[in-house]
Amino acid sequence: MNPAPEVSVVMANYNGGRYLEAAINSVQNQTFKSWELILVDDASQDDSVAVATRLSQSDERISVIQQSENRGPAAARNRAFDIADGQWLAVFDSDDIMLPQRLETLRDRARTDRASIVADNLLVFSDNIQAGRPFLTGDLSITPHWISLADFINSNRLYSRTPDLGYLKPFINAAMLRSSGISYDERLHIGEDYDFMARLLAHGSKLRLEPSALYLYRRHAQSTSHRIRSEDIVALIDADERLALSVPTLNGDEKLALGRRRRSLNSMLLYDRIVMTIKAGHYTRAARLSLGAPSVWPLLTRPLRTRWNRLHSGSQRPRTDSNNLFLERQ
Repeated sequence: MNPAPEVSVVMANYNGGRYLEAAINSVQNQTFKSWELILVDDASQDDSVAVATRLSQSDERISVIQQSENRGPAAARNRAFDIADGQWLAVFDSDDIMLPQRLETLRDRARTDRASIVADNLLVFSDNIQAGRPFLTGDLSITPHWISLADFINSNRLYSRTPDLGYLKPFINAAMLRSSGISYDERLHIGEDYDFMARLLAHGSKLRLEPSALYLYRRHAQSTSHRIRSEDIVALIDADERLALSVPTLNGDEKLALGRRRRSLNSMLLYDRIVMTIKAGHYTRAARLSLGAPSVWPLLTRPLRTRWNRLHSGSQRPRTDSNNLFLERQ
């Protein structure tokens, strides 16, 4: 009987067959060998299961679980958590790549700094990994940092000075997670990673940031073309309210951060309403809505700025910045 792995890599997949082999190979190429990969396929319609099954047949550390119906990434990750045997849980998306030293570096960082949650910097890339750019820059990309709940929430709003830390992929102490009783909120299909991490931090955990960019975050048409819907925004607002109610001991900074995020989400709701009004041809009504809401003006000018930047950079790929990420992929 094989000993229990030290790390369980948790991968939710839906129609990720195109990138899946590269993702799984990057786990197999880790310098750290005591791992298992639990891939939960969320009722994919492509060749994902065939790809994953073929790779699992030559590596007993890979398990492939099939969901009978599409329930979203939160449900898939929760199912993987339920059967994971590792001391640590590493969340990993099926279209991304790990550098070979990632798991070993995160495990060592967690041990050295006695952290129950660790996350590393991202290297954001499109077609060419060599052209990738670090997601976090400045001091956050140089030295390790402790990230508080207030820091984390403040980064997850429009116009934040810090890139959206909800995009970092956590490396979590499994015993801590199980004792907390916290899991992914399966009502969320957008922003579920942020909500999961925020609730862990709200219940006493701290996030240790590893500055090395060891996680290669792939941006492609399927990950960037989505425009967040009003019902998704309402779900995020409801989730934040549940967080505030579940933790009555939030301090002043944390409450202020939640208030800023709520105003940010409300601005996004109004932006969605204005866009829908314009599409319906009610231009005067849309103008009245926008004139009374200066907070949405930068959002309304974003398409023009994006097109201008693409024309002048000679690139047709989406720009990467914290506000784009907040709106697009999380």
